[in-house]
Amino acid sequence: MSKCSRAIDSGAKLRNQAKILQIGNYPPPMCGWAIQTKLVTDELRRRGHVCDVLKINENHTVKDPAYIDVQDGWDYLQKIMSHALCGYRLNVHVNGMSKKGYLLALTAAFAGRIAFRPARLTFHGGLSQGYFPRHDSWKLHHAFRLLFLLAGKIACDSGEIKQAIESYGIPPEKVSAIATFSSQYLNFTPMRLADEINEFLAKHRPLFFSYVSFRPEYRLEVVRDCIRLYRQKYPDGGFIWLGFPAKELPGAQKFLRGWTKEEQSALLLLGNLTHDEFLTLMVRCSAYLRTPACDGVAASVLESLALRVPVVASENGRRPASVITYEDTDAADMCAKLVYVTEHYEEIRAGIRLDTAEDNVGRMADWLVGEGVLQQGSEVVHAS
Repeated sequence: MSKCSRAIDSGAKLRNQAKILQIGNYPPPMCGWAIQTKLVTDELRRRGHVCDVLKINENHTVKDPAYIDVQDGWDYLQKIMSHALCGYRLNVHVNGMSKKGYLLALTAAFAGRIAFRPARLTFHGGLSQGYFPRHDSWKLHHAFRLLFLLAGKIACDSGEIKQAIESYGIPPEKVSAIATFSSQYLNFTPMRLADEINEFLAKHRPLFFSYVSFRPEYRLEVVRDCIRLYRQKYPDGGFIWLGFPAKELPGAQKFLRGWTKEEQSALLLLGNLTHDEFLTLMVRCSAYLRTPACDGVAASVLESLALRVPVVASENGRRPASVITYEDTDAADMCAKLVYVTEHYEEIRAGIRLDTAEDNVGRMADWLVGEGVLQQGSEVVHAS
């Protein structure tokens, strides 16, 4: 190939190269959002696009070559504006549970408009969030309507969330339903777990694990009551709580110190694990107990089902058919469903059905660079 041909080819590649700045959670610590951000970032880079991550979750002030740090509000504003003005498309992640998260997303949406390159908004969560959908509040309704209007395109987890966003007067063609869960989530390397985990696993059976945070929507008091009731019938039963970010772990530990010794012996409190450790632990437990009702179809629920681990979860109207649900805030009903799983374990496990996960990471990458437009209301993962 001549120098001229190589130059033309190189120029064509540069013209087709997108520049994306993802604004959201990024590991460490690991969480559902962080997993998606990392996988999509890796996919975009694999395709030859430029993709940087502005980390806004825990440890965002720590400098690391894997991401762009954020020191404070002014630093955040400077960095998103400089990237937007340098030709980056901003992609900001947000849900309807955090005021701070909303303000960060709104700032990014304004920055995109100022740079004449509207930001893309990835909206997480379900239909029972604190601030969304809230048509009963003029202030909250118009706050999210403004955010949705400023965004260039919006991606959400499901068709139901898409319809809820459209109810703010947003055109249907502006909103795409792209499920978070993807086939890549199931790629993991089994890990050797810490000694304290292995010791707990050896002492207790059945074992129920939960990915939780020290926040009201995770119903930890309800789970405490459930543990007490469950162990009246199965005294060797054990429960594992994991996922606490470092800033929440002291509060969880203080909460646990108020329990009796017998209650404490039934619970293993862990911080955040890597994704490989998380799935390694998942497959060694009897079932997954999912407590928040404000989520949508959580990726961890689909991971569990795909690995044939039964799921007991709070009813929110959007759980896959293979999930056994209980009435949110009802400890007795939660306990009854855990007992049911215990007594019908093999039958429940054999009956788990989940369609093969599609490449939703690839679909999200397509959406970010403007390729492969999805049909309106399309769902990527269907559980049955």
